[in-house]
Amino acid sequence: MWSESLQKLRGAEVCGAVRYANPRAGMTVEALTDREGKEANTSQEKEGMLRRESFPPNDDDQYYELPHAGSVHKCVTEQTVERALFSQLVKMALGPDKLSFGAIRLLWKWDIESIVRLTMAAIDSGRHPLVWKRAGSVVIRKPGKDDSTQPKAYCSKWLLSCMGKVVDKVVAELLSDEADRRGLLSDGQF
Repeated sequence: MWSESLQKLRGAEVCGAVRYANPRAGMTVEALTDREGKEANTSQEKEGMLRRESFPPNDDDQYYELPHAGSVHKCVTEQTVERALFSQLVKMALGPDKLSFGAIRLLWKWDIESIVRLTMAAIDSGRHPLVWKRAGSVVIRKPGKDDSTQPKAYCSKWLLSCMGKVVDKVVAELLSDEADRRGLLSDGQF
């Protein structure tokens, strides 16, 4: 009954189900079989197989030094951060840092300047703080997949830091504005 209910979840319902999920305990995914025919039965084996399927190793990944971000952080305004923060749904599932959009909005009322400075600092450094890079995950079976023993029959829903999402939205707006200012997008591009 519970597994049938989880399979029918859509959109925001997925986020609501997260609060009832207990990592590792009660994992109900049946045994999985990868492309080579290797079977995963324990929670750790299944987690590893789903992780390898979702994030296959890439030999082309190499470390590179990021260029200095320049002065784009000076384009961040109170209005830009406010739009990014208040365009998010308050009832989104929390990331590993447990800081919700509701809490950030409450902080906004008390100390707008600190949130704007935090956003500017992240953009100026060109890096997300480590805590914003951590994610929680919920594994859900994809609808219409008959063979539940295959890792491709499941998808992961990632729960990210809310403050990291605010910075992402600010960066996306800055990139969009710059592309528009330079005429880099065709008129037919959405």
